[in-house]
Amino acid sequence: MMRGQTVRLRPFGAGDVDFLHRWNNDPDYSGEFEPFEPVSREELEEWLPKEKPGQLWYIIETASGEKIGQVVGRLQDDGSVQIGYRVIPPARGMGYCTEAVRSLIDHLHRVRGVGRVTAEANPGNKPSLRLLVKLGFRRIAYKERAVEVNGVWLDGVVYELRMPKF
Repeated sequence: MMRGQTVRLRPFGAGDVDFLHRWNNDPDYSGEFEPFEPVSREELEEWLPKEKPGQLWYIIETASGEKIGQVVGRLQDDGSVQIGYRVIPPARGMGYCTEAVRSLIDHLHRVRGVGRVTAEANPGNKPSLRLLVKLGFRRIAYKERAVEVNGVWLDGVVYELRMPKF
């Protein structure tokens, strides 16, 4: 488990089915910049216990244990990790996501020796862009037609964070 001052991250588990089912089926959770992909309870129950090589899936909880979101990482062929994150609407704007992403990055660097982390956001997703810049990421690429949402193609901006090698 990873801990920050106001959040903790722990791997997804069977006890997260209700939370994931509730929020992954709420279009406000994915937001206007990500595809909405509803999932059934049965799909979640089947998916959760399976090993996911190269993938890191964490629930974000407040210090009091309230589940408020998720942060994920995917190991890339070059040894870097691409991350993604999302927090439930009532917990947005409170710094939880920033702290969760900071905790994940610290873990990736200190424990796993990762030297480069990337993230992609829609250029209109100002909160996500602010989070990345606040944590020291820098913009490295612009992708036209990066993701289709409700029949409309949206662009993406790729950011990276490089950490010193040990």
